[in-house]
Amino acid sequence: MLGFQLAKLPRVRLAHLPTPLYEAKNLTKELGGPRIFVKRDDLTGLGFGGNKTRILEFIMGDALAKGADVIVTGAGWQSNWCTQVISACRRLGLDVAIYKQAVEDGYDPKDYDGNHLLHFILGAEMVVVGHPWREKAAKAKEKLIEELRSKGMKPYDAGESPYRSIGYANGVLELLTQANELGVKIDYIVHANGSGMTQSGLILGSKALNTNIEVIGISISPGVDKEGRVAKMVNEGAKLLDVDVSVGEKDVNIIHDYLGGGYAVVDEDVIRAIELVAKTEGIFLDPVYTGKAMAGLIDMIRDGKFDKNENIVFLHTGGTAALFPYREPIKAILKAEKPAWLKPPWYYK
Repeated sequence: MLGFQLAKLPRVRLAHLPTPLYEAKNLTKELGGPRIFVKRDDLTGLGFGGNKTRILEFIMGDALAKGADVIVTGAGWQSNWCTQVISACRRLGLDVAIYKQAVEDGYDPKDYDGNHLLHFILGAEMVVVGHPWREKAAKAKEKLIEELRSKGMKPYDAGESPYRSIGYANGVLELLTQANELGVKIDYIVHANGSGMTQSGLILGSKALNTNIEVIGISISPGVDKEGRVAKMVNEGAKLLDVDVSVGEKDVNIIHDYLGGGYAVVDEDVIRAIELVAKTEGIFLDPVYTGKAMAGLIDMIRDGKFDKNENIVFLHTGGTAALFPYREPIKAILKAEKPAWLKPPWYYK
């Protein structure tokens, strides 16, 4: 039923699918807890890979179906979302306009690194705004859209697309197929919750397929009514798919206990989680999303939140290009030295 409904929606193929479902046997043994699998959506193949490629297949499909010729979106200075949006636009021959949040208006450091370097190489038009991010980003987006329309262009706001949840509804279908082939019953899907696009799709797919999987989002940034935002996206997607799914805030499980110092701020727990997964499985996580989510999962396992006989899928959402701008605190913490900073200077003074 879900596969049939998904096939009706506009879509462009951007990702290398299916991505691997990998059993992390060494990590499972090290933690002595539930059986851990890693869904390798860092290997989706567009740009440096990541979860947003899966999401963008349907967002871009809708944009093209509606005749859009320029995509407008925004996020943080080192945003992997922006990397994948710009990469998708380059592949599809669409123009793109990006607004980015940084420490101050017009921020332009001497050295480029990580995702910002990729944005520069990709040749994206970028407007950079400082604090307060929410207010200034909203104004920047509105101005960009007005300017583009005045030029006779047809902008599409990717971050507010009603198709935001569809990619991971399809992802759940893929994941269940892989789990069935392995003879594994999935009890939990754990991932990093940022914008909520990924979690909304995971919930939508899980409920549409009656899986009884509990979807746990580990929040990586503070936000107002994140549960409500995810529920709204789930219900929008259910309407598009014409499936009998409706959720409220109480149906959305977001853990807010591992925010640490705030968005993009690292600490020793995050760095040690990155180190542990690298040393046990040869897989690299990033400091902003997957590292923070893994630190939370490790803590919950050690705290006995899961039964040893349960099966957890950790969704690797990519973003590893962000490792390199964080070289200073990573090196210092792993050498048991005091880091020069934990709050990244491109976001905070």
